[in-house]
Amino acid sequence: MRAVRRRIASGLVAKAAASALVLSAGVLSGCGVLTTSPAAGTFKPRNRGVLTVVTSDVPEPGFWVGTIAHPTGGFEYELARDLAVRFGLKSVHIRIEQFNRVVDGKLGDADLALDLITPTSQREQNLDFSAAYLTDPPAVVVRSGTDMRDLATAQGVRWGAITSTTFVGDIRSLVDPNSPVRIYDQQADMLAALADGRIDAVLMDLPLAVAMADRSNGKLTVVAQLPVAEDIAAALPKGSGNRQAVDSAMRAFTATGIIDQLLKKWVGPAAANADKAIPLLHTTRR
Repeated sequence: MRAVRRRIASGLVAKAAASALVLSAGVLSGCGVLTTSPAAGTFKPRNRGVLTVVTSDVPEPGFWVGTIAHPTGGFEYELARDLAVRFGLKSVHIRIEQFNRVVDGKLGDADLALDLITPTSQREQNLDFSAAYLTDPPAVVVRSGTDMRDLATAQGVRWGAITSTTFVGDIRSLVDPNSPVRIYDQQADMLAALADGRIDAVLMDLPLAVAMADRSNGKLTVVAQLPVAEDIAAALPKGSGNRQAVDSAMRAFTATGIIDQLLKKWVGPAAANADKAIPLLHTTRR
């Protein structure tokens, strides 16, 4: 797992379908921005003094900890707080929205989205993206004891994915399973299907896969990673004037080690070497 040098969750809270829930993360104090790198660009929030962030699942192991009303931590939550401090803002508000709406550019009044989003040419039609804050391969998560020794084995199991994620295409093009990929609107539904055996495998971004498995009480295992690396970046409304400021912040957080610190704190000390420790699933594509 690598912080950049230059996307499933616990299912306890389903994604909001029609309207977004809003929470206040409280007044910021003592946040972990340690960088002295010069800032570039000016950040102008849509709501005065507040950084409004949209994401699709709270809680989400390692990334959004706590509840909608009382967030207590997590990699992306603390990243949002660090951004707010850097921009001189007093608080963070978090909105919940379905992932497919987020990647379609429906951010509402949010300044940006932090949701393990991979930039793609299609998504760039509706969104602007910051510099990446992570670059990681998709990882295969299964029920513990599920065999995934090679591509032929992977093609023989039942796969699930969330609609509008890059994982749908990854499974189809890199694994090419014998049965159709089962598509879910809600990640809680997909995880329930994995738990009760209706599907056998799913893809997650590597750091989330590691956090998910570590917090599953032995029920889930990360058995493989795919031979591709995908950037993960903040998404901003198309044409946002804040892109340069967010770019500068992400690059500074990477250069000064803040991204690595957040990974170790919230995903775990082994996060940095996960991409080396998890076997590669050799595919016949790409």
